[in-house]
Amino acid sequence: MKATRILALITLVASVGLSACGGGGSGNSALPVGAPTSSVDAYTGPAPATADVQAFEVNLWNNIRGQNRCGQCHNATTPAQMPNFARSDNVNLAYAEANTVVNLAQPSTSTMVVKVSGGHNCWLADPSACGQILTTWISNWANATGATSATTVTLVAPPVQSAGQSLSFSSATTAATDYGNTIYTLTGVYCSKCHSSTANPATQQAPYFADGNITTAYQAAIPKIDFTGCVPQNSPTFATTCGVNSRFYQRLATDMHNCWSTCSADAALMLTQIQAFAMDATPTALDPSLVVSKALTMTQGTVASGANRYDADTIAKYMFSEGAGSTVAYDTSGIDPAADLTLTGHYQYDGSWGVIFLAGGGKGQATVQASSKLNTLIQATGEFSIEAWVAPAVVATKLSNMVSYSGGDTLRNFTLAQTNQDYDFELRSSNSTGLNGMPQLQTPDATMALQATLQHVVLTYDPINGRQIYVNGVNQNIPDPQKGGTLSNWDTTFALVLGSEVSGDDAFQGEIKFLAIHQRALTAAQVMQNFNAGVGQRYYLLFNISNVPGVNVAQAYMMLTVSQYDNYSYLFYQPTFISLDPTAKPTTSIPVQGMRIGINGTIPLVGQAYSPLNTSITAAGYTTAGEVLSTVGTVIGLESGPATDQFFLQFDVLGTAKDVIVDASPCGTQPTCTQALNLGPPMADVGVRSFAQVNSTFAQLTGVPTSNTSVVSTYQGVQQQLPAVNTLEAYSSAAQVGVAQLAVQYCNQVMNTPALLAKVFPGVTFNGSTYSSVTATAPIGGVMQYTSSAPATQVVADLAALAVGNGALTHQPAPSTVTTELTNLIGNLCTGATPCNGNAGRVSAVTVGVCAAALGNADVLIN
Repeated sequence: MKATRILALITLVASVGLSACGGGGSGNSALPVGAPTSSVDAYTGPAPATADVQAFEVNLWNNIRGQNRCGQCHNATTPAQMPNFARSDNVNLAYAEANTVVNLAQPSTSTMVVKVSGGHNCWLADPSACGQILTTWISNWANATGATSATTVTLVAPPVQSAGQSLSFSSATTAATDYGNTIYTLTGVYCSKCHSSTANPATQQAPYFADGNITTAYQAAIPKIDFTGCVPQNSPTFATTCGVNSRFYQRLATDMHNCWSTCSADAALMLTQIQAFAMDATPTALDPSLVVSKALTMTQGTVASGANRYDADTIAKYMFSEGAGSTVAYDTSGIDPAADLTLTGHYQYDGSWGVIFLAGGGKGQATVQASSKLNTLIQATGEFSIEAWVAPAVVATKLSNMVSYSGGDTLRNFTLAQTNQDYDFELRSSNSTGLNGMPQLQTPDATMALQATLQHVVLTYDPINGRQIYVNGVNQNIPDPQKGGTLSNWDTTFALVLGSEVSGDDAFQGEIKFLAIHQRALTAAQVMQNFNAGVGQRYYLLFNISNVPGVNVAQAYMMLTVSQYDNYSYLFYQPTFISLDPTAKPTTSIPVQGMRIGINGTIPLVGQAYSPLNTSITAAGYTTAGEVLSTVGTVIGLESGPATDQFFLQFDVLGTAKDVIVDASPCGTQPTCTQALNLGPPMADVGVRSFAQVNSTFAQLTGVPTSNTSVVSTYQGVQQQLPAVNTLEAYSSAAQVGVAQLAVQYCNQVMNTPALLAKVFPGVTFNGSTYSSVTATAPIGGVMQYTSSAPATQVVADLAALAVGNGALTHQPAPSTVTTELTNLIGNLCTGATPCNGNAGRVSAVTVGVCAAALGNADVLIN
């Protein structure tokens, strides 16, 4: 801590813990949605005593001292709730109080953040959004004072909990019924004016644990219930320890929130109902002979999300952590006005953070007024960046807009869009053509940069370098003709929109897990920094193994990175042995064999990717960052949810402790097992290109872009009959018909585009005499053979080079074989009722057919 900060604190009173505004009543309820901007009077008190106090004033104090935020209670007048860190009369005194409730080294763990994230006087409908915004403001303060550690992850020792009995429920229906008979008898009566989907919009607040639908209410209540101390049931300490960590109890006992009589009596009654609910749960037992770690829930880990991100110039930021039931995605940048997005149409939230836009179209849109901050702040710098984590659901689409600041389908300031497997950057500037941001900057078709998987995409613009597109940290290095332009022609009446245009056109199908807009062009190093920071709800879980015999390291943990993979499972990866003592090191090798992940007192049979683990932790392999034991990831099924599911690790061998689990045999209890597994018919060693690969390959060979209107129309018509997977066994006659139709369209575009025609067939002039030299010879095996000379020879040679190259591969037809087949095809097509000689139209049609035959041959399609 700086000396100036210490001096300031010495002269001021120490404060008590953060609490609510009074004994109860509506004063403790969250403020209604719709007032995100802090409104404060001009400050007339003493000047900041130090640079650190000034940083506090600019980054945190001015944002929280308004009457619609913390200044409502924690002021110096009425009610003068201590600590009065939001007092408006003296910034120096407010600064001293704020230091008692913030953690500048790890802002997300600040008491202020924890309280508001739990529901204490949040000015939005979602407490987690308020917590994220507060974290941003505190981080900005820390960064301004040089506390660079504020953006790093500091591992914190978790609570010590034995992996033993835990509580679970036989079914969600049973649990909801039990909740209805116990805790809900209080929440349903005293909390329904706010925490219900049918509450008055002026007071309505998520989560809806008092909803009229008991199933909805129970699912919302799960994070508010903590069963620590509730097992074994009926133990002597049950009555005093079971449920005391539950948020339902703490809100009454500690925060004095919305008490209906006296807070102490109401809290005791709530605790009784929590314990009654726990008594209805079914305990699970764990074999005491197993070698296990201590136990943790996911939320007891250290938050890893966004660690080490560069966010200094962020002016809009969306984590999409609101969850099911919310129709708003909050702007958590902390920059007013908050450009919150109203979600409409077909969408759903991802349990691991993110919003998924479904088929049928959905979008999230900010108001024009809130969106105008983008124009104001970006105009001030003349540069900006759009950063997003996206997972497209389809890779064949004409045009779909992911992120846009626009006024319709033909008017925009900027847009991040998708065209098939390409990312597009459309930007209105003084160097653009018209008002639609064209021409767009697009990743090359050949690179297929856009994939149907989670990707980090960053668009940057500055007048010197123009537009740049980064995918997963890598600059695609696409030349931009818009260098040197300005953004002075942007329109302030546009709105920020995700998932489609403001009109609902150009809908995107897929997931957006994160979005940030910066008022500076990120450097390549900053882009890579944010890519490495990752995305989504991630935690470092530290499983305590210090008590296991033979683990000769103080404060020893097995650390895994854990996230909620989807609404049904958890993702675990990179198990790492680590000590929180920076001076510790293994004195002898520590064997580790057969590690498994347990959940709620049981060890699942599936997802145990670490059961084959057989290694040792050594002094040579260990560093202060730990020793990584595996880079494999695995998925474990979700049971109750991330707030209550309790994990532990089991080992066959750890240190000197040993208790080997024999995995179930596929032969059951048979003493011998000779029955071979039925693996099905053998699969081919080669595959075929999928629909998107076929389309991209044709575009690369011919030079016709996949965005060509005629190509897009044909592609969308035949896409479903093209190969969906790469296996040769899935290829059918219908697939070949689709390939032929698409190939004909690409070749037709070549014939009708002089520049492409000259590129594919250099030196060839197409007219009625092009194939006049193709003549028949004696049939072979009943099939007529043909010979040709220039220019027909040049046509088939060009097509052979296009389709099979120079014959350098071991397994492919010889170029002469291809030219012979194509010559015969020309001869067959040029004979009969409509000969080619003297008929330029027929020559053109035959050339398209021969070109399509070359494109659609197996040498092109085999993958």
